[in-house]
Amino acid sequence: MWVDQSRKKGKEKGGKSANGHLEGLNWEVLVVNDHVVNAFCLPGGKIVVFTGLLEHFRTDEEIATIIGHEVAHAVARHAAEQITKNLWFTIGQLILYQFVMPDLVNTMSNLLLKLPFSRRMEIEADYIGLLLMASAGYDPRVAPKVFEKLGQVSGDSALRDYLSTHPSGKRRSKLLSEASVIYREAMEITFSMSRFQGHYAEGQI
Repeated sequence: MWVDQSRKKGKEKGGKSANGHLEGLNWEVLVVNDHVVNAFCLPGGKIVVFTGLLEHFRTDEEIATIIGHEVAHAVARHAAEQITKNLWFTIGQLILYQFVMPDLVNTMSNLLLKLPFSRRMEIEADYIGLLLMASAGYDPRVAPKVFEKLGQVSGDSALRDYLSTHPSGKRRSKLLSEASVIYREAMEITFSMSRFQGHYAEGQI
């Protein structure tokens, strides 16, 4: 599997671990009683899930998809990346303010830089989350359906892929299903986990 091969090659080349920022995190899921359909990850491993989301997603696999996505943001250091990018965006805007109307600069910055960058991070978290949920023993085939359903609940529109920080649920579902290498890896992880659990239950390990 490519994850194992990548890790092995990194060790052979003397590379340092890329997940040192995750060490010592005290992962905790906080449930907030609110009808908002949302979840997010805070620094330090705190994941906030609103009951409004749980009203629509009740199965273990669906919740694992959502939690895996939020954990993936921490794994990929998206919060730190967002801060750095925003700093550069702000500097660029301040320079352009000298030559172009501020309102136009802000609008173009959002449409051409900030929103596409945010959507890219969400897609990346979807991919990583798929592997995480599979590693935890959950069926990754559920994930595309979860994001499509999330889009329906949130009210997807034709403009969402251009004017929102998140891609539409339909697009996320499509991209996740078409990510053949990652999807195949997730399925292999699930198969390996199922086989391991079967051997363990039979006392063969």
